[in-house]
Amino acid sequence: MRGITIAASVLCVSAASATRFIAQVSDNAVMSEIMGQHFEQMSNDNGLGAIMIGRTFQAIYGDFPERLLESMYYDGRIMAMSMDRVLTPEEYIVQAPAPPHLARLSQKAPLRTGDTSYVYHSNAGIGVDVYLLDTGINDSYPGFEGRVQKIADFASEPVIKGDPHGHGTAVAGVIGSSYFGVAKKCNLFDVRVADSDGRASLIGTIRALEHVTKLATITNRPSLVVIPYSMAKNVILNAAVEAVIRDLSIPVIVAGGNSNQNACNFSPASAYGALTIGSVDVANNDEVAPFTNYGECVDVFAAGVNISTVGWDGSFELLKSGTSMSAGIASGLVAYFMSVGFYGMDSVNRVKMLSATEIIPNMTLKCPSTRNALLQNI
Repeated sequence: MRGITIAASVLCVSAASATRFIAQVSDNAVMSEIMGQHFEQMSNDNGLGAIMIGRTFQAIYGDFPERLLESMYYDGRIMAMSMDRVLTPEEYIVQAPAPPHLARLSQKAPLRTGDTSYVYHSNAGIGVDVYLLDTGINDSYPGFEGRVQKIADFASEPVIKGDPHGHGTAVAGVIGSSYFGVAKKCNLFDVRVADSDGRASLIGTIRALEHVTKLATITNRPSLVVIPYSMAKNVILNAAVEAVIRDLSIPVIVAGGNSNQNACNFSPASAYGALTIGSVDVANNDEVAPFTNYGECVDVFAAGVNISTVGWDGSFELLKSGTSMSAGIASGLVAYFMSVGFYGMDSVNRVKMLSATEIIPNMTLKCPSTRNALLQNI
């Protein structure tokens, strides 16, 4: 049925297998009751165990089958659940060579021959949920590493898996794929709002916002929403986006638009609090892209011309241009900062604060009343 959740991420485990989880239990719950209720049918082969630290922390761990995960997910005594994950040393990693749109994030000056390194923190978006409202994501590309999950479909066409257009896959590639992406370890949540012709409806987009914000509230994980689409200024769309930001403190990253006009005349670029992204050509001395929108509503610029990303069919590389690609890069950077401790809107403020200012040439002439700022990750 169109618009129905396909699966909550914590429940996405094969029915034929069990996955090792740990579940934090409320400090006022009786462990023996929970163990008796949920685990009486489990054998010792499941590696079941309990942990108690001090007076306020208690948890259960083991190889939990899907039916058990579902019952625990809706048990009010379970405070949080996590798959058994790997802890790694915190360090900075150098990707070299890296695509120019990544290399530019780590350089304080315009790219020159040989500047191909992207320096990033090893967290790289881990544990952050990125909800992409687009044409879908083709998860067959190996560089997505199993981190893509389709959760809902609000397009007017029948529900499908994958991406019949390619726009969503391309944007997802610069957000979080292992080679092209800024946040190489983030979770990519596919929320399809656009048909195979690339067009999305206003109602479908707002329904998608409702859906993902409810899910993000349930999971209580660091989350952000990406809308790499644009339309003439619409007060209803702006109000919906502003509610996500104001009421839930969930960042919304949007494309500035490709009309070479004032972004304040477009939505959701003009929504108050949205992180609105314009485009520059990092291969051409950071010159403003000829198509990008501009004006007071644009918060920061990112690479947006001939961006290397994932092809629509999961092929290795495709070149795409537009503020959608710039918004994808910025979204990856927001997820990146979330993974190192800047949660909610603090991550957006971090993006703005670290941006290199007064570096884009001829900005006053080409883009009047526009903040001269370019994305940086260090």
